[in-house]
Amino acid sequence: MSTLSITGFLSRNLRSVRFFTTIMSSRQQPLLVAVVGVGLVGSELIHQLLSIAPQSSPFKLISLTSSSRTLFAGKDQPITADKLSEWKSTLASSNAASDLKQLTAQLSSLVKEKESVALVDNTSSDEVASYYPTWLKEGIHVVTPNKKAFSGKKELYEAILKATEETSAKFFNESTVGAGLPVIAPLKELLATGDKVTLVLVNFVYTTRSIGFRS
Repeated sequence: MSTLSITGFLSRNLRSVRFFTTIMSSRQQPLLVAVVGVGLVGSELIHQLLSIAPQSSPFKLISLTSSSRTLFAGKDQPITADKLSEWKSTLASSNAASDLKQLTAQLSSLVKEKESVALVDNTSSDEVASYYPTWLKEGIHVVTPNKKAFSGKKELYEAILKATEETSAKFFNESTVGAGLPVIAPLKELLATGDKVTLVLVNFVYTTRSIGFRS
């Protein structure tokens, strides 16, 4: 992996952590975090969350989901820093199969208990992306680098926007181009500070996506 790829990879995850901090800024209760996708990106995010000192961490890692297994620890027995070296084996040995409908029900019940819940999708799965509107409607915050929700059917994108308008749930997405460099958030930040973006150049064919501005 090149230096640019590593920089972009870490930047994506740090943006996720900063997003979590934004959610938590007006709350004193911990943010319950469920992670879907535990590959390269997901593993790094889990490492970063569990590396925060427990006494100062505003997060509780309550669920991990791979393509085949789920480990749902819940809010009372979250996955903690002492499990940093063994969470992969614990997930692999879990008796619970990956079930997004079941996970949705479990997270929704926590929201109904007035808990603040965020789901992080680190996959490139169309199926996982199709759940975004449902999760947002249930009051579950969604954080993702998954491109599928924004380069596929327009109806899904519109459903995501509508869901964020109907609830207080927040949605944060990022995408990378070239050598793994994040592009969505930097462009939005440029626009937010008054700059005008007139042209975006990339060195390879990139799926056209809506990122909230027109050239």
